[in-house]
Amino acid sequence: MGWLSRRFFCFSAWMGTHFLAYIAVAISIRYLSFYSRIVEIAAVRSAGSLIIAAFIVFKISAVRPQPIEQGVQLHIQRSLIHLVGSLALIWSVANLPLGFTATVEFSGPLFAALIGIAISARYPGSTATVGLALIGLGSAYLLYTQGVSQDIRLLIPVGAVALLTITNLMLSKLAQDSNVFSIVFIMHSIQLPIYIAILLFNLDPTPAVQAPDIDMLAMLSILAAAIVLMVAGFVTQIALANASRYGSPLQLCAADTLRIPFLTVVGYVVFGELLKNSSLLPGLIVIAGAVITSLPRGRTQRQSA
Repeated sequence: MGWLSRRFFCFSAWMGTHFLAYIAVAISIRYLSFYSRIVEIAAVRSAGSLIIAAFIVFKISAVRPQPIEQGVQLHIQRSLIHLVGSLALIWSVANLPLGFTATVEFSGPLFAALIGIAISARYPGSTATVGLALIGLGSAYLLYTQGVSQDIRLLIPVGAVALLTITNLMLSKLAQDSNVFSIVFIMHSIQLPIYIAILLFNLDPTPAVQAPDIDMLAMLSILAAAIVLMVAGFVTQIALANASRYGSPLQLCAADTLRIPFLTVVGYVVFGELLKNSSLLPGLIVIAGAVITSLPRGRTQRQSA
């Protein structure tokens, strides 16, 4: 197996793990949203990730906390941007059809490309440009057909992915010098106190949930969903951080788009969300663009992209 093939295999394996864990997170968020507010769900996820990361960092001898003096500002900035993006994404998963949210969310490669051009004048290659054009066309077409002019809330997942794309690019830089467990531990050490403060001072802008009667079975289901959210939420971050070591930021954002059809199926099977005919063509365009954008490239192409 050649150098390029090994990197592409590792990238694919980590992105596949991230993809499966994200599906588990989406199902857990949607279920918990029937009983909890958005910040409460975010706090549960953050607490779980912090506990798991702390155990690995401080109890396993192979992993030790790393000094962050040189990158402390980047850690803080990324954590705060990630917090806002995560809240927007959790709201979207809880309130909008999963297939729609996943499709709109992956306008991410466009933001990654634009940021790369603005910051370092790095232009995507010709193949990636075609893929990006398709993703942009499909995303815009989807928003139009679903009536974004009548319901501005449909832009919330777009805002979420813009912010989370920025954090993914920052993660790529941090992951070159820090182990991923330390990165996750630091991020949730910053985020969890903020979530707790929001809850204590009742600053959550989302309305209170009118939860149905909770019996023992419902209580066990809520507990199971919370545990899945904690573990799978941690796995998504670790897998994404490791994937960033083997793929470019543009590929990192684009490859994740392949979970769109699976989330659409999950929305139908688990939550009875019917796919609208008007969503089919835009979704297929986005998937085609994602496949093209995330194709492996040789050394020469990577230097130009």
